[in-house]
Amino acid sequence: MSEILIKGVQDLNEAITALRLNNEKKDGESQAVVEKIQLALDNQEIKNQELLKKLKEKENAISEIEKKLISLTSSESYKSNNSEANLEIKAYENFLVKGFNETERKYLRTDSFISGGVFVPEVQIAGIIKNITEISNLRPFCKVRTMGAKTESMAVRTGSVVVSMTGEGVLFNDTQPSYGDIKLEAKKMTARGEISYEALQDSSVDLVGEMTKDVAEQFAVFEGEQFVAGSGAGPNMLGFMQHPDIGFNNSGSADSITFDSLIRITGDVKTGYKPIYAFNRKTLAALRLLKDASNRYIWESGNLGVDVPSNINGVPYALLPNMPDIGAGTFPVIYGDFQNFMIGERKSLTVVRDEFSQSTLGLVRYVFHRRVGCVVAKPESFKKIKISV
Repeated sequence: MSEILIKGVQDLNEAITALRLNNEKKDGESQAVVEKIQLALDNQEIKNQELLKKLKEKENAISEIEKKLISLTSSESYKSNNSEANLEIKAYENFLVKGFNETERKYLRTDSFISGGVFVPEVQIAGIIKNITEISNLRPFCKVRTMGAKTESMAVRTGSVVVSMTGEGVLFNDTQPSYGDIKLEAKKMTARGEISYEALQDSSVDLVGEMTKDVAEQFAVFEGEQFVAGSGAGPNMLGFMQHPDIGFNNSGSADSITFDSLIRITGDVKTGYKPIYAFNRKTLAALRLLKDASNRYIWESGNLGVDVPSNINGVPYALLPNMPDIGAGTFPVIYGDFQNFMIGERKSLTVVRDEFSQSTLGLVRYVFHRRVGCVVAKPESFKKIKISV
């Protein structure tokens, strides 16, 4: 016997009749027929249960409509003073008599609170939409140390012994090396925010957590700005682009970078250092279009599958958003060994919760601090390119 299909009421009745007839027989063939019919009926029951659920949902919906109609019709003052309510009552009455029609579609809607909008609550999607934040993240390329004090100093040899050729029996001068020091000083970054007691108690979002994440992100942004271009004045760090002992070469053009300048700068850093280029993404876009004397593009795509990075003329590069754009008189490219740019971490992110200073306003104040410092340990390991003839 082939598979039994039940498409309508007649098929269903015939299947039930066959089930009953074969069930009374005790032979094996009849039992096989019974099992197939049972399977067909089981499949039919699934559809039946789905239909039952739909009918129940419709029944509940009608019940809610009837309850609202009773509520509206029992409020005489509301009916007499609200023409829109009268239209809604009429719509409900027509629905109960005729079902859905143009009147219901007009007056049972979501854009009016009393005409159905009350049943469509606003739902907030989890998460917060945020734009991309560009950060000059130098930490992967530099030496980062934990500071044990506000200021740490390191001895630096500023001059070496002098060696000369001397003849037999000829006097020669004594010579000795000279030394100095460089200082790594922790500077303090600060941010402050306030949240009302009500917001802390009622918000569906962890406002303190969100504020902390935002502050941490902006500390990273500001840290990058300071590392690259800090002036060194007052509480500011001295960024490597402002260091007075880092020299530069002209690009050879008044408004662009030339291939020659990129090559020339590689000869200005001593052998033994491990320098890379650094610039921002706009400069990278320009360098991707730059060609050498043989009309070949100097930017080469790497092979990330085997850990080979993209490069400029065979040299890797770092993207630092806070580097200057290409323009007359600017320094859009630096070439150097960033292991000689030292970052000091005195204190990571700390938070002070102040419940008292703004208590009369019903606010809780949060004060965030972070203490970091930076210093160029070896200026000779860096060289810049200036857009200039």
